[in-house]
Amino acid sequence: MEMKVGLVDLTSRTSEDLTVSDDLLRKYIGGSGLGVYFLFRYGSPQADPLSPENPLIFMNGPFQGTGIPTSGRHQILGKSPLTDAFGESDSGGTFGYHLKRAGYDGLIFLGKASSPVYIAVLDGRIEIRDGAFLWGRDTFETEEELIALAGKPSSVACIGPAGERRVLLANVMHDGRNARAAGRGGMGALMGSKNLKAIVARGEARPFMADEKAVRAKSAEKAKLYVEKMGAMTRFGTPGGVAFAEQNGDLPLKNWSMGSWSEEVKSITGEAMADTILTGNWGCTACPIRCGRDVAFNGIYGAGPEYETIGMLGSNCLFSVLKAIGSGNDLCNRMRIDTLSEGSAVAFSMELF
Repeated sequence: MEMKVGLVDLTSRTSEDLTVSDDLLRKYIGGSGLGVYFLFRYGSPQADPLSPENPLIFMNGPFQGTGIPTSGRHQILGKSPLTDAFGESDSGGTFGYHLKRAGYDGLIFLGKASSPVYIAVLDGRIEIRDGAFLWGRDTFETEEELIALAGKPSSVACIGPAGERRVLLANVMHDGRNARAAGRGGMGALMGSKNLKAIVARGEARPFMADEKAVRAKSAEKAKLYVEKMGAMTRFGTPGGVAFAEQNGDLPLKNWSMGSWSEEVKSITGEAMADTILTGNWGCTACPIRCGRDVAFNGIYGAGPEYETIGMLGSNCLFSVLKAIGSGNDLCNRMRIDTLSEGSAVAFSMELF
C-alpha cells in the first residue's frame, strides 16, 4: 500500500508529490501519526506559529474512502497559534473523502503566498490559483463559489474573515452550511497567515483494498450495527447529551460556578431542538449515524449547534433560548470562529462587567 502526499510551497507557488514509504506507514499508520512525523520533518518547535516556517498539514487516515463506517474524517496539524504548542484538530464531513478521490492522502503547506490563493486538487494534480476574489467572503459564500467552479461532486476546506485576520480562535470549515469544522487550536489563523483561503478537491480515484469484497461485507455488517445501536444519536445528535450532562454536574454553567440549571436546560436539549427548529439530519462520509443537525428558523438554515456549542454559547453564558444559540452558532460558522472558545471568551467577559 502506498500513500501520496502533496507538498505545496506557497512562497514559490510550486508543488511536488511525496510517496510515503511502507516503513513510514507501518510506524505512523496515517492521520495524526503521519501528520506529526511531517510536522517535525518540515517544521521547527522554535518557529513562530504564524510565520512562514510553520507548516500546515491536512492528513487522511488509511481507511479514508473505503466505506468503513465512521472512517470519513481527517486531521489538520501545525504548531498552534493559540497555545504556541503542538496543535491538531479533527474534522468529519466530506473533504477528506474528496481529497482521497482526488488522488491525495494528505497536503503539506510550506511558506506563505505573497497574495491570497486557493488550491485546486483535481484528479491527481495540484493547482495554486489566485484567491483574491474570495478574500473577505464568509465560508458559505466561499464554498458555493468553489463548488461552482470545480463542479460536483467536490468538497471545500476554507477559512472565513476570522482566519484571514489571524484571530487566534479561528478554525477551518468544511461542507458549507453543513458546517463540519476542524475547530480547535487556531488552525484557521495558521491557514490565514499563509494567505491560503481555501482548498477544493474533486476526483475519481479509488483507494486500494487488498480484499475489497471482504471490506464491503464487513462494512455493511458494522453499518447495520451502528443503525441498530445508535438510534438516539441519529435522532438527537450530540445535543442529546445536554440534559444528562446537567443532571451529572458536567454542563458548563457560568464558568463552572453553578451546579444546577434543571428548569432552564429543558429548552436547549436535543429533544427541544427536535421539537422546534430541527428539519432533518446529515451525515459525514461513510457514517450511518448521521448525527449532524439541520435546522431552520428566522431566515437561518444549515447546521444546528452541537452539544459543545450549546454548552459554551448557551449554558455557560446562562442563555436558554435555543434560537439565540443557533444564531450565534451560524455567525461563528460564517466567520469561522471556534464556538467553544468564543463561548468561553463571552462568558469570561460577562464576569468582568
